[in-house]
Amino acid sequence: MAVGCYRVTVEPVLFLYMLAVFILLPALQDVIYTKVCLGDFSQDVCDDLYSSKNSDALDTVQAASSHWVLGSTFSLSLSSIITAQFLGSWSDTFGRKVPMLLPPLAAVFASFVYIVLSVKLTEAPVSLVLLASVITGCGGGFSSCIMTCMSYVAQVSSAQTRTVHVGILESMIYIGGTLGPMLGGWIQQAWGRSATFTIIMALHALIIIYIVIFVRNIRPRRPAEASWVKSGCTFHHLRRSVVTVFKHRQENRRTCLLWLLAAASVIMFCTAGEIDISYLYVKDKPIEWPFVKYTWYFSLKYGLGVLSLVVVLPLCSRAPDMLLVAAGLLSKVAGLVFLALAWNDATIFSSAAIALLSSWPVSTLRAAMSKLVEPNEQGTLFAFVALLENSCTLLASGVFNSLYPATRHVLKGFPFFMAAVLLFCPLIIISFLHRSLLRINAIEFEELSEEVRGIEDEDEEERSIQSAGEPEPFPTQEQEESEAVLAEGTPDQGMAREGE
Repeated sequence: MAVGCYRVTVEPVLFLYMLAVFILLPALQDVIYTKVCLGDFSQDVCDDLYSSKNSDALDTVQAASSHWVLGSTFSLSLSSIITAQFLGSWSDTFGRKVPMLLPPLAAVFASFVYIVLSVKLTEAPVSLVLLASVITGCGGGFSSCIMTCMSYVAQVSSAQTRTVHVGILESMIYIGGTLGPMLGGWIQQAWGRSATFTIIMALHALIIIYIVIFVRNIRPRRPAEASWVKSGCTFHHLRRSVVTVFKHRQENRRTCLLWLLAAASVIMFCTAGEIDISYLYVKDKPIEWPFVKYTWYFSLKYGLGVLSLVVVLPLCSRAPDMLLVAAGLLSKVAGLVFLALAWNDATIFSSAAIALLSSWPVSTLRAAMSKLVEPNEQGTLFAFVALLENSCTLLASGVFNSLYPATRHVLKGFPFFMAAVLLFCPLIIISFLHRSLLRINAIEFEELSEEVRGIEDEDEEERSIQSAGEPEPFPTQEQEESEAVLAEGTPDQGMAREGE
């Protein structure tokens, strides 16, 4: 699978957005953790929270922080579910560019709320995090940013190069995850929490500028019958995502698409749950990490994800998609088990190295799903994927944030063990779909080859017709003189004829 000359399109959009998200994620969890502690206990207790005399206070802070993280995730996911469906349908109906602007625009306003929360650390209520999450969700959130970028790349790339192109786009998430926590930790340590949230606001403003200036709008082949004002907010856009996924398709493609969506849902559920409780897990005994060390771990984990997507995945691009998914799932399962058993710094960091290929499954499944639908259905497909992603995030936050406080004294790593077991479900699904997807890809490649040959034949026939219909050019003066000389013969031949 040759990638050819790679052209950058919306990759900076996703990179900058996810960079801002991953600066925000640990910073927000730290703000919640600090505000919960200061709200219930004195500054002295919060400074010495891990001593044996403050064990009851630690239990209270852990449980309350987990509930506020859960509330923030619920607010974000619920508000972004419906928005994502509209954005996906709009991108297919009116063009790819404008729906891409809404997530960073809403994030600018949400960042202002976070700035107020950090400046008024003791005065402002912790419930403001819910307001900021709702504002972000009304713009579609991170899932809608991923969706709009994925549908853009899926339309501008060919079926043969799509797995690598989507993988490179997915790597922007991991590059953001590599740099974001580390950069956020450094900014917070140097200039404080308010500076961190100000940088986040500036990044979202930069995204808006980039989209307006550099992203070319891709309009649908069939222009919309009505304008944005008349048809933009109708429930037709909500219905389109469901119709795209469940409508009948040739070669059993609908069944394959539904099973791929089910496999992706389980993976996204486990990933969202892992992210939600990781900070609380390393803050607890026996690890007891400070905020900055957690950002190092997060950056290492996502940096390895970038390495696997940008370097390793293109080298394996000739392998079948489902084989790449299986390799990534096994790596992720091993990493989760090792994380659940971790007892010191070295084992935590080693779990990230073991999960090196864990970034492959979702990106490869996205590419595989996009090959099963038409070009004008990419937006609605990825809108449905965003719906599943938000739903999985919502469900995972509830399950993992409830399980962790309940099991931390019995088996602290139980949620990670549970996630590792659940990941065998998508492994079984892809093992059954492997042959069907290979057959569909072979048919798709054959149809594409026939289409290319047909276009070449039409071009050759058109050139033949044009050459046959062209009039013969008028002879130049030099050509007329040379033809006359040939007709009369050379001067010697003419003298000989006169002598005769």
